[in-house]
Amino acid sequence: MGRLRAAAWACVGFLGAAPLAACDDRAAALSPPAAPRAAAGPPCSSPREEAPPAGGGAWPLPALIERVRPVVVTVATLRATSLPDGRATPSSPFGRSAPRVERAIGSGFVIAAEGLVLTSEHVVGDAFGIEVQLSDERAFEATVVGRDPALDVALLKLRGAGSLRAASLGSSAPIRPGDDVLVIGSPFGLGPTATRGIISATSRPMGAGSLDGYLQTDAAINPGNSGGPLFNAAGQVIGIATAIHEGGRGISFALPIDEVLEILPELRETGRVDRGRLGISFQEVTSQLARALRLPGRMGALITEVEPESPGSRLGFRPGDVITSVEGRRVDHARELARELRRSKPGDEVKITYKRGGAERRATVKLERSALHDPPPSRRAPGGRAPAEAEEPPFGVLASDAIEGALVESISPQSPAAGHLEVGDVVLDLNGAPVRGGADLTARLLAAGRQDLLLRVRRNGATRYLAVPAR
Repeated sequence: MGRLRAAAWACVGFLGAAPLAACDDRAAALSPPAAPRAAAGPPCSSPREEAPPAGGGAWPLPALIERVRPVVVTVATLRATSLPDGRATPSSPFGRSAPRVERAIGSGFVIAAEGLVLTSEHVVGDAFGIEVQLSDERAFEATVVGRDPALDVALLKLRGAGSLRAASLGSSAPIRPGDDVLVIGSPFGLGPTATRGIISATSRPMGAGSLDGYLQTDAAINPGNSGGPLFNAAGQVIGIATAIHEGGRGISFALPIDEVLEILPELRETGRVDRGRLGISFQEVTSQLARALRLPGRMGALITEVEPESPGSRLGFRPGDVITSVEGRRVDHARELARELRRSKPGDEVKITYKRGGAERRATVKLERSALHDPPPSRRAPGGRAPAEAEEPPFGVLASDAIEGALVESISPQSPAAGHLEVGDVVLDLNGAPVRGGADLTARLLAAGRQDLLLRVRRNGATRYLAVPAR
């Protein structure tokens, strides 16, 4: 899918007044949501709900906004910024390092009367100071009670707060495309702002191995909305504003509240969420990859990388293996494997079925405690650019040596690789064999002639397979 970015906003300059377009001021009512499933209530107390309008109708939009706005908060953070050369601060005229501090804005919502607030983890990230402002303009210093970077959720505690109005947490399970939703947050630091829209889609994945069930909405979500609530027509929180599509308008994503409710007790009690770690990266199997891997069709999760000294490494997993079932449950898509691993715990013994070279294998693996690791950046190693053997390089790819593999320097626009490889990719394997530098990649592409290619590449820190058909 296209590029996504988190909807947090850093204050970097003066926000001038902008012209406002006229809009219809007639009051509208949101359509009622589908009947929610029976579910246990959240672990945090909430005030008793007001009765909906007589006859079970929908809340008029102005009344709904007025009703839920008090539970929405603005989260302001302070963090040190780094200069391009890696220094933490610029030099002052007196020869000392002068602090450079950035103020960033996000959103959140109260979930317990004693001052517990949910927001996105990337909103508070590496902040050294957090202040939360309520809708009545009272402000409280906040500390992080717990964080879960995997789901991008953080739980805050407001110091000195009490008897706050808390949000009603609903369920995201019955949500359907077409349901009306309301978003309230602080876009661009403007303060409480309401936007409305519909659920455009459900079960949206956002990257290989990620949560598969994001809610997509056309309600306006902008930088500063991150961590804010997505309400249904009954005024219940059904999601947390998380990301916006960088290249589109009206394409935004929210984390379903059901995912948060699953981990909230552990987050509040221990400050973190422990998950089982297998130590592999994986991706979806496309039709092209299925043909290249000699699979009967699209199926399973394709392993792209195996961490050293991990349970997957000790089990003997290799890049190119395809996991087809876990605990007897079929894995038709990579997101299903991600879901199984996300709900596992350290110490769990998991039965896995996978394919290697067309043959089916079975194994049992004991999962370890998970930890988030940033993949090492692809760095260019000493060595010159691989010489082109012809005026047009094979497959249109010109590459140089990298510490591991070959760094793609340029791609001819009309070549077979165009639209598949990207400049900056590091090619690690070609047709199952390691690539040892730019010259090796060039020679092997030249020898491949008109054969289809199966490449394993590292792009933006993540490893994936690509099928490049010959023309």
